[in-house]
Amino acid sequence: MTNDKLPHYLAWALAVGTFPLIWMGGLVTTYGAGMAVPDWPNTYGYNLFLYPLESWLGVWDVFLEHSHRLIGATVGMIAIALAVFLWRKDSRRWMRWMGVMALAGVCLQGTLGGLRVIGDDLLLAKIHGCTAPVFFGLAAALVAWTSPAWLQASPRPNAAARRLLWLAIGLTLGIYLQIVLGAQLRHLPPEADVFWFQLWVWLHLIVAGLVLIAVTWMSVFARRRLRESPQLARRAQLLLVLFLLQLFLGAATWVTNFGWPAWFTTYLWPIDYTVIAESRLQVLSTTAHVAVGSLCLIAALSLMLWSKRLLLTTKPSDNHPPRPRT
Repeated sequence: MTNDKLPHYLAWALAVGTFPLIWMGGLVTTYGAGMAVPDWPNTYGYNLFLYPLESWLGVWDVFLEHSHRLIGATVGMIAIALAVFLWRKDSRRWMRWMGVMALAGVCLQGTLGGLRVIGDDLLLAKIHGCTAPVFFGLAAALVAWTSPAWLQASPRPNAAARRLLWLAIGLTLGIYLQIVLGAQLRHLPPEADVFWFQLWVWLHLIVAGLVLIAVTWMSVFARRRLRESPQLARRAQLLLVLFLLQLFLGAATWVTNFGWPAWFTTYLWPIDYTVIAESRLQVLSTTAHVAVGSLCLIAALSLMLWSKRLLLTTKPSDNHPPRPRT
């Protein structure tokens, strides 16, 4: 381990830089600007960092795609610095390799994005959208693993630790599954049969309902059983708030893209609404839905990591004194 805070600051920079990279990627997809720059790694023949400013700012789609690339390059440079300093200053061998994995992850993301542009491949676009939150999760984990609180933590026994950990793992996987299903909807080919659209929508809704039940249970469970661990209880409450916001944004995304459902206008409220492609409301709701989804994943992952770090699993026999021998 190390008392040097520089790796922790770099891990924060990596995570903070990755978040706008995700929502900028969401904007690129929402506006269909992924092919606004047809070459890679250059931009219309220019070096990435030497592309003329007037050309970059002059066309909206080019601005989105080129900005996405610039943010990605910046995150890559931060990942290089983090990997170097972890290797030099952190005595934990596994932690050094986590830094190398972060560097490999950002290289993989850049390569996937570039190949998607060169080949105009929708499948690569789906993969690119699904692996981005995984990298964001790794960046967030690096923030936790390099923090002074993590290094100085003293785990305490807790009878509910095992249940909490498994619930947090299930939530993390469930939210990631939601992201994958959302990526299928976002990148559905125009010529795809309506069956696939209905399938992904129903799966998305079913998993959302299951995750909502689990998140609510986690919040109640944390309030009752984790009073001595306010750090974990706060994370559980934050996850509930974020997921409720995510549900609201999901509903707003549906309305701004497809209009109000027929059952709603028929039986509840006859609202007249016209869908306007690439309207400000549509873009904001859709992109925010993508961004908050990634934050939900990070909140669940953080809860999982810190529950493992702060709590020790106790056996049932640990809660009772040994019986006297006769």
